[in-house]
Amino acid sequence: MNLPPKLTPNDEVILIAPARKVDLESLSLAEDLLTKWGLRPVRSKNILVESGIFAGDKETRLLDLQWALNHPRAKAIWCFRGGYGSIQLLEGLNPALFLQNPKWIMGFSDITNIHCFSNIILDTASIHSTMPININSNTLNSLESLKDFLFQQKINYKINSSNNNRYGEVKGAIVGGNLSVLCASLGTNYQPDFENKILFIEDIDEYFYKIDRMLWQLKFAGVFNQIKGLIIGHFTNTKDNSTPFGMGLEEIVLQKINEFNFPVVFNFPSGHESENLTLPLGLEMNLKVNASSCELTVN
Repeated sequence: MNLPPKLTPNDEVILIAPARKVDLESLSLAEDLLTKWGLRPVRSKNILVESGIFAGDKETRLLDLQWALNHPRAKAIWCFRGGYGSIQLLEGLNPALFLQNPKWIMGFSDITNIHCFSNIILDTASIHSTMPININSNTLNSLESLKDFLFQQKINYKINSSNNNRYGEVKGAIVGGNLSVLCASLGTNYQPDFENKILFIEDIDEYFYKIDRMLWQLKFAGVFNQIKGLIIGHFTNTKDNSTPFGMGLEEIVLQKINEFNFPVVFNFPSGHESENLTLPLGLEMNLKVNASSCELTVN
């Protein structure tokens, strides 16, 4: 898989909005943050356009994303926010010029669609990270994790182990992102390659029964037969029906993987909460899980 270069001072970072519309105050905060880091923020032409819930109609957002992919100097593309909309753009993208100048694509949630495109169609690693809409509420640790990876391409995380973690040590690239978006990619040209990978999933505002259904979908698609490890990030604002589903998140997950022996990490601090640690997708990493801690490092 292609690995975009490390960023250096004065490199350009493009800000685009491939999904929901932009909040100008958050955009300005992101530009200030990039400038503080010694980088040069560049807005896409139509980033402030609005069309219903979207940052412009499909054609306008596609135009901006294609321009960003083609850009001859920029080293990274930072998606402003998720919500919904990036899936509408995938079939219209032309990868030719991007492959001459690979860039880091950054974001999470609905941007999982673009990560799938980058990892499969572009054969290029990308970054599951916070986005401009979130930075005002992110922890300093979250922001520093993005900065450190951009400039050094280093990851060295150590978190406390959860009671239901499964122990082990594996090496592999991380794939995945938002569970709902990931399941929508199954059987399409943008489905990730799960073979010998470490799967990461997170989500927000989902009912337990829907999470259960999506995990059965992954199992029936053979995903758990292929992966080497599983990381469960934030599942924020999970919901239950008036008649309780009867299982919590960890029990739902464990039920689907009881016949497999790969390491499993629960409560990894990445997803729709203030602590949203950066995770490179497509880059070989080492995952080590034991009774006291979980360690995730770049090899």
